[in-house]
Amino acid sequence: MDVGKRWRITVVMLILFLMGFSSIQAQEDQVLGVFFYSPSCPHCRDVIENHWPGIQGEFGDQLRVLFINTSIPSGSQWMHTARVSMNIESFGVPMLIIGDNVMVGAIDIPLRAPIIIREGLENGGIPLPNIPGIESLYAQAMEEYITTSPEGESSTASTSAPSETESLGERLGRDPVANGLAIVILVVSVGSLLVAGLAARGTQAVTQVLSNRKLIVGGLALVGAGLAASVIAGWQNEPLVLALAVSVLVMFGVSAYGIWKQSDHQKMASWIFPVAALAGIVIAAYLSYIEITLTEAVCGAVGDCNTVQQSPYARVFGIPVGVIGIGGYLSLLGVWYGGRRLAHSRRQQILIGLSVIGVAFSSYLTFLEPFVIGASCVWCLMSAVVMLMLLWIVLPTRERVANSQQRKKSAPLHASAHS
Repeated sequence: MDVGKRWRITVVMLILFLMGFSSIQAQEDQVLGVFFYSPSCPHCRDVIENHWPGIQGEFGDQLRVLFINTSIPSGSQWMHTARVSMNIESFGVPMLIIGDNVMVGAIDIPLRAPIIIREGLENGGIPLPNIPGIESLYAQAMEEYITTSPEGESSTASTSAPSETESLGERLGRDPVANGLAIVILVVSVGSLLVAGLAARGTQAVTQVLSNRKLIVGGLALVGAGLAASVIAGWQNEPLVLALAVSVLVMFGVSAYGIWKQSDHQKMASWIFPVAALAGIVIAAYLSYIEITLTEAVCGAVGDCNTVQQSPYARVFGIPVGVIGIGGYLSLLGVWYGGRRLAHSRRQQILIGLSVIGVAFSSYLTFLEPFVIGASCVWCLMSAVVMLMLLWIVLPTRERVANSQQRKKSAPLHASAHS
């Protein structure tokens, strides 16, 4: 073989070697990740529909992400496994995990993901997160060509993921302090609705409970102040949130002080009711902002507001719960001030009716947090406390209940006298 032919063969082999090496290198330089989402989560839809196409388009096949639907039992179990194995404190979706990096929410993911992916590709790629069993699920998804689109993935997760679902005890144990407090508030709410019903019927048995109204409303104000203080304790460099939390704390504190100092119920109610309602409006306004703008909430030292706000229960018939709350508080204030031309009994009946509806609605939401969602929102609990305060302020006095009972007893006597 002449030298020229040998040289040409050497050049061809070198070219083939370089092509193979570059192909292997390109194959190795991939970033793999796991994306937890729920179809009913507005934050998830925002990321998947508005941000993810641009991120995927920038990196192409070098970015391979497995989408897991947490609304089905198997997907929920996979997320639980990821949280336990990687010591992830957040319960919220959307959650993107790339390597050791955990990104949660409609702001965090678009902001950090491209940076992490670029750095990973520059350093030779990033393997799948250290989640037990995720490799087999990813391999199955690869075989079925389901790695970069959330549509259709749920069947893959449901056939490969562990079959057991998260128990009630596990949900309650996610945050025992916040969930325990939510259960206490729920019990008080149900008890308050029962008292309101008995008082409306003029049942004499509730007069003793109503005589302790000052103690109950004052205790609720202190609980609300404690919740506001927990938000301040977990402040995350958000001046607006700090200002809101401090204002709510002051309102609860002023209400508690006024309740203890004022002996006359009517005088107490004349200014504590609007102060408490104003605190409710501030709380509901912040929740509305979070739900409408799809931003991350500042939860404070306890609780997980983002999991609650990113759940499908954050909206009722498409309306953010916070917006409904604002409407409720404004209605109460409107009747409180605008209904003064009405007869006192008529005005009080309307206020009690609106307050009962508000407490019933907040009881429903409070029940969902620990028992269904598995997380409790401190801001939501503060709103529930406000509604309870308003209800107890407008409930009839024990004397009015006793008089109502007396009228019921004397009514048959009057009827027989006329006959």
